[in-house]
Amino acid sequence: MFLPRGVLSAFGLAILLHAQVFADTTATVGVYYETLCPVCRGFFINQLLPAYRQAPDRITVRLVPFGKTVINSTNPYIFTCEHGETECEGLKIHSCAVSLIHDQTTLLNLTECTIRNQTDPETILTECATNLGIELKPIADCAKSTNGSQLLKLNGDKTKELNPGVKDLPTITLNGSQNDESQLRTNLWNEICKVLQPKPSTCP
Repeated sequence: MFLPRGVLSAFGLAILLHAQVFADTTATVGVYYETLCPVCRGFFINQLLPAYRQAPDRITVRLVPFGKTVINSTNPYIFTCEHGETECEGLKIHSCAVSLIHDQTTLLNLTECTIRNQTDPETILTECATNLGIELKPIADCAKSTNGSQLLKLNGDKTKELNPGVKDLPTITLNGSQNDESQLRTNLWNEICKVLQPKPSTCP
């Protein structure tokens, strides 16, 4: 039996809409942080990476390295970072990595590795990039150039858009919301599970 073309089109549209309604939902996690903040370091190691690895195909992470940095001048760029000049260097390295590394898993592995030890950001970048097989030179060159400063300034603009603004670090958003932020810092995977449908089997 043949159906009229209009009926077939309507049937196809219904199937498409059904698929869209029941498609797997995703979670977007925004992380506003500093590289020498101990709590930020702990969040990367104990919350962000473990949660991401539970469902990497359904979690998008937006890293915004800036925190409570102050921009004193834009010509040239001069920053005052909460934990000193070493942190400014680390923030530029992270800003450049975010801009240059397009594979999310690779980026998160590098930022988690480097944030573990920020006493010498350039040295730890070299070690981590080498161990992870990431091309070092573009990131290092960017961080030392005006481009690194421009990227850090742009992260400052993104940080200022938060409402409410930064109070405690890291500041975490889930699908744009800062609700239950204390839970996002300490039980990120549980909070992500609340917005994923269907829930992954590893959800509590």
